[in-house]
Amino acid sequence: MRERFRLTPGGRYPHEPWFHIGSLGVTTTWLVVFASIVGLVLFAVMGGQGVLAGLALIQPNLADLKLWTLITWPFAYPQFSIFDVLAIFFFWYFGSDLERNELGRVRFAWLLVAFTAVLSFLAVLFGAVLDPTYVLAGLGMLEMMVVLLWIAQWPDRMFMFNIPAWLFGVILVGIQLIQYLGYRSWVMLLVFVVGLFVNAFVARQFGLLERFAWIPQVAGGPGQPKAAKPAKAKKRKSGPTVVTGPWESSTVSKDDQRMDELLDKIHAEGADSLTSKEKKELMQLRERRRRG
Repeated sequence: MRERFRLTPGGRYPHEPWFHIGSLGVTTTWLVVFASIVGLVLFAVMGGQGVLAGLALIQPNLADLKLWTLITWPFAYPQFSIFDVLAIFFFWYFGSDLERNELGRVRFAWLLVAFTAVLSFLAVLFGAVLDPTYVLAGLGMLEMMVVLLWIAQWPDRMFMFNIPAWLFGVILVGIQLIQYLGYRSWVMLLVFVVGLFVNAFVARQFGLLERFAWIPQVAGGPGQPKAAKPAKAKKRKSGPTVVTGPWESSTVSKDDQRMDELLDKIHAEGADSLTSKEKKELMQLRERRRRG
């Protein structure tokens, strides 16, 4: 049982999963997928009306707004279709890439929290003004934000039939706009359009969308490196001075330095950028650290 479920130490290696279930590394993306699957199970058990009443974001009036639905609506499924399954799959596919190659598990989790908060606020705001009978439910809206963020991050990547990512993004946005306009879903239309711009600003604060220099980045945001603190001068103690040289170099410090170099390469270029030799070297360094 210990081998099937084991925690992964966090903090130093942000691109590692939270924990493992067997050989599956459970990342932030996988946690959202698991929560969505639980939402589908609740739909089967409670029925659409039960899910709608308990988890979906809907406000007959502000006084009756259930605060927990501001967070639970991505996992609420008052109805079920193949598009819900596709939304979960695309969230996993594109979210995993962003988490693995750009953000890591903690920062990606905070990005999703920020995206959800923005969409919830806009839905409540526009719903109170235009239509209090709106319903915000399912992973679809959040998934669309993640997919479009991935496309904006890597617009020149190729999809099937050699279609560039940016063109695929234009098609996705066009489909969403036609859908909301056709159903006269004015609240969802505004949430989608305004949410795209606000969440682009949010993503910029996490260090993404660097090619869009016109999107402001607040100094000291979560995506910017922290300024190093000036080192305090150490008081010299009286007594003999010990002269050190290269013959006294520490093997442990060399291991730490090399591991940092490899982890920095993963953070900058992704795990696939390591050669097989470097991957083997990284595993050996980690094993030495665990033993030492």
